Amino acid sequence: MSDHHSINFSREAFLHPVNLGFLLTVSFLALLNSGTPWMPTIIFSMGLGLELLYLGMVPHKPWFRQHIVCRRNEELRRSGQTEKNQFDQLEGASQKLFLAFRAIYEKIRTNFQRMPESSRPLTDQLTERLDQMKSEYLAHLMLQERYREYLDHSSPESITIEIHNLKKEMESATSERLLEVKQRRLQILEKRLNRHHIAAEKAEICRSQQQTMEDAIRYVYEKSITMSHPGELGGHLDRLISELEETSAIIQDIDDDIPPTYTVLSQLESQPEDEHGSYVIR
Repeated sequence: MSDHHSINFSREAFLHPVNLGFLLTVSFLALLNSGTPWMPTIIFSMGLGLELLYLGMVPHKPWFRQHIVCRRNEELRRSGQTEKNQFDQLEGASQKLFLAFRAIYEKIRTNFQRMPESSRPLTDQLTERLDQMKSEYLAHLMLQERYREYLDHSSPESITIEIHNLKKEMESATSERLLEVKQRRLQILEKRLNRHHIAAEKAEICRSQQQTMEDAIRYVYEKSITMSHPGELGGHLDRLISELEETSAIIQDIDDDIPPTYTVLSQLESQPEDEHGSYVIR
């Protein structure tokens, strides 16, 4: 349910009550031993080392990410941000994809209900994992639209031409101040070009993962028709969800660099003024 690609897991790990309690304890021990030479320094150094180790490992652990996502889902449920709210934000084509995905999901649940009562604990577990995959699929659709909106409004060809022309202008610039202004604009253009290339790569990763989930839900559906025991699917879904978590970490790297909604205004704000004091949209 939660679009967890917008979650900063490092920030969540830092602000977690357990971590804040640890930092408070380290500070208290350092203060308590302030009368002993070098002791506060030693305590702070050990605390910093453990903190860096914690922040370097825990935010990438699947169990921690699942914990944060579940907590965020609960917060969204309380605030009224349901699956329907997210669905309504999608464009028509994406809505059709999600409806098709959910239709297969519902057929799988129906097939699970036809299995013997003794299999109910396993089918319940599988249904919970499928719920998670359905939420992941919806989140990927939303993220795909963000990437598409961004890439549609960003032309690498025009930026490359601008960079080429600007470098030529810089070669003939005689004013030091004018050269500094053009250099700043060159840096901005190069950052925009680099951002576009990275976003295009991550958008392709996101699209591939979306297709993987579509193939997986069809596979589970086919297996739910013929399988004699639901345990046959458990390992497959575990591996798939683990891969989803790993891919989410990759997408998160660029998601922090992509604005939530790419608008003409945000593009305008990233552009320098020309010599007449006006902005140019590329």
